Amino acid sequence: MRPEVITLRIGAGRGPLEARRFVAMLADALCERLAAGGVAVQAVERHGDPQAPGRVALRLRGADAGLVAVGTHMLTAELRGPRARRRWFAAVELDTGEEASELVLPAAELETRFVRSRGPGGQNVNKRSTAVQITHVPTGIAVHCDTHRSQARNRAAAEQALQQAVARHLHAQDRLVRRTAAWEARRELPTHSPVMCWRLHPTQAGVIVPDE
Repeated sequence: MRPEVITLRIGAGRGPLEARRFVAMLADALCERLAAGGVAVQAVERHGDPQAPGRVALRLRGADAGLVAVGTHMLTAELRGPRARRRWFAAVELDTGEEASELVLPAAELETRFVRSRGPGGQNVNKRSTAVQITHVPTGIAVHCDTHRSQARNRAAAEQALQQAVARHLHAQDRLVRRTAAWEARRELPTHSPVMCWRLHPTQAGVIVPDE
């Protein structure tokens, strides 16, 4: 069995430049935390300015997602001036990359037609309707199979191909809906109950540590 692929997504929603800088620092801090827990980060994807990305994705394999607190993270920065303390927020989300489960298509959703195979293929093919076309009515996806001389084998092959095609279609739609919902949710990050708080390192610029 392949190790589970885990993606940690870090973003600041519509946060300002300082929040996007927090995203970059948080990604680095989480990479160190994962490394300390024996987890190797296979890839780091930064979208936007490397120093202030809009979002970052950490690709892990075979990792324990429990090493990272999923939810809203908060950075408290002590600044000079009339507003001596500022808080910035970033969201950490988990995507296990699960594949679509095996799909069973109800017979009531299928429309099956038997037609003669196209082109030469012997007496059996020319005289009998050995080719099969199956349509999944709800999605309109249709599969035609005339590879085999046997109608039964063509039907089995068409059903399998249709099942896979519909599963890919529905899985793509589901991912689109979930990504859209996640994007809308990230536009305004919940800030009332952060799962983890951070502060700037006292001596190292661009580095954050847990605020304990």
